[in-house]
Amino acid sequence: MAGEGTRPHIAALEELSGLFAEKLEEGGTVAFSPRGTSMLPMLRAYGDSVTLISPPARLKKGTVALFVSKKEDGSNKYILHRLVKIKDDKLIFCGDHRSECDPPVGREAVIGVVSAYRSRGKDRSLKSLFYRLYSFWMVHTTGFRGLALKVENFIYKIWKKLHG
Repeated sequence: MAGEGTRPHIAALEELSGLFAEKLEEGGTVAFSPRGTSMLPMLRAYGDSVTLISPPARLKKGTVALFVSKKEDGSNKYILHRLVKIKDDKLIFCGDHRSECDPPVGREAVIGVVSAYRSRGKDRSLKSLFYRLYSFWMVHTTGFRGLALKVENFIYKIWKKLHG
């Protein structure tokens, strides 16, 4: 048990992926804090957390999942993004704050799916109307998200000028 004032261990997903997979296969859950900005505004790096469960037999669009993708050098890259399209036997994921989707992956690449999350200090429900509408919006705006992000940034800059 960690003593008072000690910092938690920060580990890369590469270090924990085997443990995650084992725990999820046993029917357990795994919680971690994602890093990066690709899932903004839903998740912020390091301050927020997600809880994963084993992926169901059939994945649905809108599901946020942790999956593994291959980098150009052949090494693994672990990504937490939303499933936006299913084409043939391939799954296409995209970060909520990304204008381009990830390369398609097979079902076997999915390690776990988000069953709960904590954002900005509050537990959030995947069953809430707000979350379901948000997820629907993220899935159905994938094709023109680049434009949507540019408009969002433009509005933010104006707001910042007006409100300091």
